[in-house]
Amino acid sequence: MPHSADDEGTPANTTAVHDLVGALAPGRPASPSERVLLDWLEAHIALQSLLDHDGVAGWKHRSAYELVAAHGRWFTPAALPAQVRPLPERQCFANAAATEREHPHLAYTEGFAVAADSPVPTAHAWCTDADGHVIDPTWPEPGCSTYLGIVLPPNLRPREPSNWGVLEAPDSLYPLLRNGL
Repeated sequence: MPHSADDEGTPANTTAVHDLVGALAPGRPASPSERVLLDWLEAHIALQSLLDHDGVAGWKHRSAYELVAAHGRWFTPAALPAQVRPLPERQCFANAAATEREHPHLAYTEGFAVAADSPVPTAHAWCTDADGHVIDPTWPEPGCSTYLGIVLPPNLRPREPSNWGVLEAPDSLYPLLRNGL
């Protein structure tokens, strides 16, 4: 059963979070912001396990947290290239989608991040280049930020007029949770 707990009562899904620590870099401990993000993700998955109900029985993932823990990867912050313009804060989903449209060599990416000036993880969207570098038109100083997410397939992008994140909008999230990527 994919959503069961082990003999110590740890939800099986948190194994994916522990695997993310190893994906940082062999032998390198997690940075403080990476640790905060991992702990936050693990806490959400554990809480969901405690509140488990049959409404998602048979689904590949019970939440966006599990989806990102299972399929997400770490991305390296980089300075915003001169050809990419900064866009308004608090509109990351629309900003990342617009940046990808203007720069087709970039890939729309969604997941969770910790901004350089905040200790709080948040749902976030950004673009990535072919080398896995973050191109974030929303956050002005991404250098010390932490990014964990999924490069989403081209058919999954925020839709106007709401521009909700793919991992936040029920019409796009539920099929991903039900069927996987």
